[in-house]
Amino acid sequence: MLGKLEMIVGPMRSNKTAELLRRIEIRKQYAKQDVMLLKPSDDTKAEAGLVESRNRNGCGKMEAVEFRSADPWSVLPVLAATEKKIGKRVECVAIDEGQFVQDLFLFTKRLLEGGYDVMVSGLELDFRGLPFGEMLDLSWLVRTYSGNITELVAYCSCGAKALYPQRLIEGKPAQYDSPIIMAGDFYEPRCDVHFILPGRPH
Repeated sequence: MLGKLEMIVGPMRSNKTAELLRRIEIRKQYAKQDVMLLKPSDDTKAEAGLVESRNRNGCGKMEAVEFRSADPWSVLPVLAATEKKIGKRVECVAIDEGQFVQDLFLFTKRLLEGGYDVMVSGLELDFRGLPFGEMLDLSWLVRTYSGNITELVAYCSCGAKALYPQRLIEGKPAQYDSPIIMAGDFYEPRCDVHFILPGRPH
């Protein structure tokens, strides 16, 4: 039996991680399911081995299996070992900050074909307004293997719906040619009118 895929997408500050943690807690508490939460190493908003939401009104934080963003396949032996330890299958695998995960499409497909439900939260667009990682590719898996996509909303400081993650360096919009991933960078949600990208080629 194939698993189902739940995608949680939206811009910065739309409570994606809080929603992921809420869904994990519901599965654990009410469905009595075992859920393995995964965290790519490029996610630095919480300390190692933890997934934490910035929304203090939510579930807060949970322990997670951390893996190198370039190698999600290293999780499969950990999953097998966990199932052997608890004496049953893990029903669901949850991935936070999916945009950082290389091979996300194939890794998620493997889990679904293995009968695992999968939940993935992440950004669809990077600070340049371009597809971030393989998040947009996962929509094909939702259509093919069944599941759903939840689009969360954040707001620009002007009150309009935010579409883009605005990267700020020393309080100023980052240049188009700056690296996709930077340590300690700062973001805020921006609408189409207030999104600024210096050096954009077109």
